[in-house]
Amino acid sequence: MVKRYLLSLIGALACTTRVLAASDAATEVLALEHKIEDAVVRGDVAFADTVLAADFSFVHGDGWTMGGKPLATDDKARFLKRIADKEYLVHDLDGVKAEVHGDVVITSGRYVSLYMPKPQNAIPNATPGKLNSIWFERVYAKRNGQWQFLSHRTVHGPTV
Repeated sequence: MVKRYLLSLIGALACTTRVLAASDAATEVLALEHKIEDAVVRGDVAFADTVLAADFSFVHGDGWTMGGKPLATDDKARFLKRIADKEYLVHDLDGVKAEVHGDVVITSGRYVSLYMPKPQNAIPNATPGKLNSIWFERVYAKRNGQWQFLSHRTVHGPTV
């Protein structure tokens, strides 16, 4: 009887530990996501450079979700240039959720963006100077003990 109780208790504690670890990962990544958005608006390339993965990819526009092409696709260097040029005056997150898979976290939600690029850097078919509601999915991975931002894809969000 005592042995069965101890086994049940150990099982429950193991499950709780996994849930807490997932919760901690979600909390860490959601906090990092806010720091990244703040860095984007401030033009803080130094910080962004430390959290963007070397193979970072940013897909702009949701046309790809309906068989078309994205507005643009940035690698790390191109996105860091956008940050350095302070192309985004507003990047406010809203309703972001995290899905944890061990050392990988997928976030989804939306942000409100005010995009003001230099004319020569403008994304074709984008609408500068207007607040835009951008729906996204992002992927983060823990590498060498630090969360890295791997990928952003603009997705087709609710139309209501």
